[in-house]
Amino acid sequence: MSTMKIYCKYFILKINLIMLFLASFADAQVSDTITDKGRYESYLNFRSLVRDTYVNPHWYADGNRFWFAAGTPENTVIYEVDPKHNTKREFFDRDHLMKVLRPLLEKEPGTKGIPFSTFTLLEDKNAAEFFVENKKFRLSLKDYGIIRIEGKEEDEIPPSGIFSPDRQWFVTTKDNNIELVDRLTKKTRQITFDGKDDYPWTVTDGCWSKDGKKLLVKRPDGRKVHHLPVIDYSKPDEEVKYSVYAKTEGVIETPELYVLDVTSGKTVKIEMGSNAQQYAFPIGWRPNDSEVLFMRLDRLGKKLELLAADPDTGVSRVILTEESKTFVEGLDFLIDAWEKQVTLLKDGNSFIWLSERDGWRHLYLYNINGKLIRRLTSGDFPVTTGLIRIDESKGWVYFTANAEKNLYSTNIYRVDLKGKNFKKITSADGIHTYSQFSPSGQYFLDTYSSMKQPQSVELRTTDGKSLQLLKTSDTSRLQKIGFKPPEGFVAKADDGITDLYGIMYKPYDLDPAKKYPVVEFIYAGPFMNVVPHRFGPNSAPTAMAQALAQLGYITVIMDTRGTVERSKAFQDAIYGKIGTCEIADRVAVFKQLGGKYPFMDMRRVGIYGHSWGGYFAVRAMLMAPELYRVGIASAQGELTEGAEINEPYMGLPEDNKQGYEWGTNTNHAGNLKGKLLFMHGTSDVNSPISTTIRMIDALTKAGKRYDLILLPGKDHFIESDQYVSDAIRRYFEENLKNLK
Repeated sequence: MSTMKIYCKYFILKINLIMLFLASFADAQVSDTITDKGRYESYLNFRSLVRDTYVNPHWYADGNRFWFAAGTPENTVIYEVDPKHNTKREFFDRDHLMKVLRPLLEKEPGTKGIPFSTFTLLEDKNAAEFFVENKKFRLSLKDYGIIRIEGKEEDEIPPSGIFSPDRQWFVTTKDNNIELVDRLTKKTRQITFDGKDDYPWTVTDGCWSKDGKKLLVKRPDGRKVHHLPVIDYSKPDEEVKYSVYAKTEGVIETPELYVLDVTSGKTVKIEMGSNAQQYAFPIGWRPNDSEVLFMRLDRLGKKLELLAADPDTGVSRVILTEESKTFVEGLDFLIDAWEKQVTLLKDGNSFIWLSERDGWRHLYLYNINGKLIRRLTSGDFPVTTGLIRIDESKGWVYFTANAEKNLYSTNIYRVDLKGKNFKKITSADGIHTYSQFSPSGQYFLDTYSSMKQPQSVELRTTDGKSLQLLKTSDTSRLQKIGFKPPEGFVAKADDGITDLYGIMYKPYDLDPAKKYPVVEFIYAGPFMNVVPHRFGPNSAPTAMAQALAQLGYITVIMDTRGTVERSKAFQDAIYGKIGTCEIADRVAVFKQLGGKYPFMDMRRVGIYGHSWGGYFAVRAMLMAPELYRVGIASAQGELTEGAEINEPYMGLPEDNKQGYEWGTNTNHAGNLKGKLLFMHGTSDVNSPISTTIRMIDALTKAGKRYDLILLPGKDHFIESDQYVSDAIRRYFEENLKNLK
């Protein structure tokens, strides 16, 4: 498995990792007389204490009305919403339903509410079908007559794969090859046969031609790439497996694109150009199937191109080229942001393109030959996650952006295809990042929250009018543990000019007259933000930071220069010199915080980080030993490791020798003064364990003491391990809390 696949897995499952991390504490008891340890474990279990957070709308054929399930599994309520009349009503009469259902179940259903959370409304709208205890029923909505019918719940679980346009087939991959699965019979038909671990066949959304006869597929060739040995030392006879891992300045995977005929299996190879050391991204087909579209990015991230190719010959043409002296795109693009880069309009003759060419990420409208028609957005703010929806019939483009006074306040906006009538269509303070539009395009569900306000779901019109609040998360269980939201702060960077944003968590019983040890939870990787501007933790480390504060710490999280969703200049501050300003910014921020908050004991400051955060935790201990006294580095990275991780921000070592030497932590091992713990899984193929081995080797040669925890057989995702969370808590308790 390649490093890129591991990174994709990590960030796609980022939120799921929180749940895995928290699940180990699922039995933590919440009571009015909770102990500090109990409160700590409850905070680790934060997400289980916040219930009923989302609305999953099931739209009717009219494109406006919908139903959704609310409440908990034990007490479900199903509502029907009519936006046109701005009404919400309970869909089922629970008492009547239970009365007719009870005899067929031959017992009382084990729930207080509706005993199911999903159902199928039949075409005449007069009956509904649903499962209870894996038994299928049909209910008349006129008189509540009910019958048992044939069917098993597992048979109706939708398959995983990408459906053909006629929804007869879905395409998926198995054992590195592509296969088709019949939606009705579930029979499979394999259409490639030579896939290997280091030369697999893959598919992405948009792969089907509009006529359903061909697929645009990708085949990354990693056969000449460094193969990382992964040794299982826990076996009596050590087992060795190998994983494709492109090192900085080493050979990277060669991307190959093909058009694959699903009937004959015949392939047409797409012309990719003479440079094999690049990245490629298949986008899809033009509406008439005349061309396939794809992007290619040079390995340093400086040149991004949009291309079209003839599916019958593979001959390609360049439509648009975007270049930068630093980087056009980085690791976030390689992981999944590329999916939002270009959006083809329905006629296939024009598209919307994202670009930071003027210093901010904005939307541009082009024709299919690469001629700029007009820019759609402008101003000193970034479009963030890209387009949400294009309503071509009404001429509107919907997207998210950070265009408010709070630089991380994400709202939903729209602008017309003429580049006029720019308007914010959400209003509540906080982060609006999850929206669901009605098929009619007249309404949308706005899901939002802030640090202090729990998640709410509001029904709005697409011109920005609020209709009704559908629901707000149930936080009653949080109140029982004395929950207090974090405090946000803004401080100046080391340059004395740039505003940096962060948060601090405080003990529930904070005494401002006392002094508390401080622990920073760091990431600082240049392709993402970590400060949770929404309600509750957004990662396992954030949950840990919130929990640790309840044991008598002030915990801090901040995003410094070099991270995303700000200006291009803000990101470029670290270009070619990772490890320079990130720690200096933090030292400057802590100096300001210490002056403002006397209860922060700046003589007792610790730091924890995982992955990129592990690299920066070590960096902090080496470059600012006067501030950071205790550190924990989990699965640390290093600049000499993954090519796609480092090269877009640092270039190649041969071209940036000074930057790499300065940014490599092993070169500064002699600076260590405080206590430093390393934790690493022996089967990590994201940040290989060799990074920690080289670091402790440098510390050993420098005569420096350190602590080490090895986790046999564990991969990169050790933050979800209870042993790891216990080790973090214990290390700070033993080495920081009572430090003189």
